[in-house]
Amino acid sequence: MMWFDTPWQWVMLWAALIFGLSYLYVNGRLIRFSDQAGHRSLHQGSVLTGGGFLIFLPLSLVMFSSGWYLPAAMLMVLTVVGLLDDIYALSAALRLFVQLAVVLLTLGYMGFDSSLWGLFMAVSFLWWLNLFNFMDGANGLVAMHAIVTLGLPLIMYDMPIALNPVVVFSLVALFVYLYFNVGLKCLFMGDSGSLPLAYLIGLLMLVMMNAGSLNLIQVLLMHAVLIIDSSLTLLNRLFRGEPIMQAHRSHLYQRLISQITHHWPVSLAYAALTAVCCIIAYMIGDYSLTSQLLWFFGVNTFLMLVFFHCRRIGR
Repeated sequence: MMWFDTPWQWVMLWAALIFGLSYLYVNGRLIRFSDQAGHRSLHQGSVLTGGGFLIFLPLSLVMFSSGWYLPAAMLMVLTVVGLLDDIYALSAALRLFVQLAVVLLTLGYMGFDSSLWGLFMAVSFLWWLNLFNFMDGANGLVAMHAIVTLGLPLIMYDMPIALNPVVVFSLVALFVYLYFNVGLKCLFMGDSGSLPLAYLIGLLMLVMMNAGSLNLIQVLLMHAVLIIDSSLTLLNRLFRGEPIMQAHRSHLYQRLISQITHHWPVSLAYAALTAVCCIIAYMIGDYSLTSQLLWFFGVNTFLMLVFFHCRRIGR
């Protein structure tokens, strides 16, 4: 009789592995990395960070075994660099250099060239990595966003078979992480989690765009909630003459949490809005370009109105 002869057995083994590593890490059985929360953070005191390392280093091996050799290497690079940044606070220039190298190598691997479209995709991917990192300040927020934007495409679209195990294992690991992050409030992802998770989502979007399952309008719609919060917050800080590279609590999700003290309702609300955006993106897949653009501008206009309506909250 063979052990692990069905996919579900491998999924259960994977869940047990991530849970076991997280449990040992939280309880001090493994080397631990802590970070002191600043006055602009939504957390207080010393927080246990580096949770992403427990997920994405093993996941890079899963990607490698699935034949995604270069993306697996890039995922590992971002995980290690993110962990080093969690520990030593690397310079912004070094982080940007590594991210740019990862983006260019990935786009080359995916068949993008040095045309204007390729340049646009490089800038967009680089912005996405940083945008996602900016939004990783509340318990469960980016993990729930990832569960929605990785899980719904798995259900609604045809995905390359080789990528299915990576997505499924990612979802399982994120649910385990939420138990420790939102449930127990004892483990945080850190840059070792937010950067590779952003990369994984971006990679999935690129793969599905190349396969013709998604277009750019649909991708932007799926992630509109995070894009609007992060981008409008940045523009607002520029307009007010505030330093954009300095840590702050200006994001709408941060200001909402400061009013209700709990993280999970805001994270869940963001995930629910993202789910609606994903369903709309799927719904308009067969629409004409004009109709898709009307839906795109309609959804983003609504989100911008919500953002500006809430502009005084928490200030």
